[in-house]
Amino acid sequence: MEMCGIVGLVSLDAPLARTTAEVAGMAERIRHRGPDGGGVVAHPDATLGMTRLAIVDVVHGHQPMANEDDSVVLVFNGEIYNAPTLRAELEGKGIRFRTRSDTEVILRLYERDPDRVEEHLAGMWAFAIHDRKRRRVVLSRDRFGIKPLFVVDTGTALGFASELQCFNRQVAPFAGRFAIDHAAAHAMVSWSYVPEVSTIYQGVKRLAPASRLDIDLATGRRTARTYWTLEPSAEAGRITTLDDACSSVEALLRRAVREHLESDVPVASFLSGGIDSSLVTALAAEESRKRVKAFTVGFREPRFDESPFARETAARLGVDIEVAMLDEAAALGGLADAMLAYDEPFGDSSSLAVNLLSRHVAREYKVALGGDGGDEVFAGYKKYRVVQLRKPFAGLPSMRNALGRALGRIPTRTDRTRGWTEVLRTLRRVSHGLAGSDPDVYAQLTQVAPLARTEALMRRPDASVGAFIDAARERFDAGAGSELQRTLRADLANVITNDMLVKVDRASMAHHLEARVPFLDHRLVEYGVGLPQRFTLGANGKVVLRELHERRFGRTLARRKKMGFGVPVETWLRGPLDHACERLFDRERLNRLGILSSDALSSGRHREWARRDPQVLWHAFALAGWCEANLGDGPDALRELLTVKAR
Repeated sequence: MEMCGIVGLVSLDAPLARTTAEVAGMAERIRHRGPDGGGVVAHPDATLGMTRLAIVDVVHGHQPMANEDDSVVLVFNGEIYNAPTLRAELEGKGIRFRTRSDTEVILRLYERDPDRVEEHLAGMWAFAIHDRKRRRVVLSRDRFGIKPLFVVDTGTALGFASELQCFNRQVAPFAGRFAIDHAAAHAMVSWSYVPEVSTIYQGVKRLAPASRLDIDLATGRRTARTYWTLEPSAEAGRITTLDDACSSVEALLRRAVREHLESDVPVASFLSGGIDSSLVTALAAEESRKRVKAFTVGFREPRFDESPFARETAARLGVDIEVAMLDEAAALGGLADAMLAYDEPFGDSSSLAVNLLSRHVAREYKVALGGDGGDEVFAGYKKYRVVQLRKPFAGLPSMRNALGRALGRIPTRTDRTRGWTEVLRTLRRVSHGLAGSDPDVYAQLTQVAPLARTEALMRRPDASVGAFIDAARERFDAGAGSELQRTLRADLANVITNDMLVKVDRASMAHHLEARVPFLDHRLVEYGVGLPQRFTLGANGKVVLRELHERRFGRTLARRKKMGFGVPVETWLRGPLDHACERLFDRERLNRLGILSSDALSSGRHREWARRDPQVLWHAFALAGWCEANLGDGPDALRELLTVKAR
């Protein structure tokens, strides 16, 4: 198994020595993703590179990997959890293996069935294959986009990489592809991340989840296709009792956890104390041949601190636990590193906690299991309950819309530190859920703040930002099944990919740590989304997981209020980060960078946003930090800006 970063250049019209040096430089920029080795394989058609974090078959699983006659060369980032089973099946058909690595499993599958490799795989991956006989390059990304893969393509030359920072923005012929996409920047301030397959750069895209791109090197033709679509399990839809739902889900989750434990190095667990991470940790403790250790984050602010619940859960399981405390001093001290871990503008504030946790775990471990995906598969978020609110008004759309518009006139704030503002946020969520068509409601509920509200923060508003709303609507419309199933499918194709999975991937890989997500085993996802709504959403969400949790840990832990790795950035923006805001939102700096509005944020105007919409301000803060590091005076300048305010 290979956690790493992959890079490459295809059909670049340049001397091979120069192409080789460029690819080596691309790999070096993501050395943090894989400090255990790597390499470059050069060829006039395509040059591939990688950097490796060795997990399984540490000695022999080197990359790039080629077959015996060098006709197929592969670079691979990820884990194939059913690799032992696939290897045994292939060996039974007479295929011989040189290593125990899952990299070679992909290689042998491609040799046998080059157009259907992904259908056999259970896991997370981004890989590139140079098929020299067929003169083609294949790029592929896993079903949910757990592993990143960016592509810059001129139509002739193409580059790919695990992170945006790999690309040398000055290299011809790609230089013109790195103009800032102002619509994407605006979307980031509203969503907290850049949605869909867009990036902050106009000419760089993400390879979509569950897709592959074939490049014909003879003709230059690109062929993109989706190799998998989430179809709710028909078997799950026939479940009639909660006991049967629990038995089936536990068996599938247990298998996923068992497969995710495959490793030649010890495996840790992220344990927030919530339902999802607690179930993963419990099953890991039961299935692992080695003792599992849990890690969590603690906060001085009780409203955000789940560590007491994590400690209680660990005690009941009999596993050791370490708590990394994230107080103001730790947050301010590690803020620059946490922000610089992201190669793209990213505003999910819980990334600070995940970064601290990953740094803490990485002192002892290379691999950790997490509970991400449970909410998206089993309907755990509050926004999913809005689906229930719409049903009584199914035949009265005018009344429903009028009620939604009335609630929408209530003032709201994106502030989680005060109880009354949480009430306002809930009412606003309800208003979004009532007014409009089903696709409109879905699109609105994916945002932290509407585009109309965040437009004032942008120096160059771009009308094309509406395309992100259109894409969300279209993704919802394209789904089949109930309104809830269509919502879950849409979230699993974009929201989790570009928010939660980006957050965990960059934070963990910044510290050479591999984070695994058993809840995103596609077989479990198909089953969970296929369950009748009464076993998922119910009245309070995640009914089947809540029941499994209650059977293990008791009613009190199972029924407590959902928290997650929340971070009190609202308090920090109004206090210790105020000076950093003044400097980061300096008028001359914002005008020079040309993305955020100095009229809205400079000369102390950020304080109004800190009072009224602190989460939105945090998104702008994260965007300004990315701009300074990548378009301004560089990472050291950002560190200096954020260090000065902490004195």
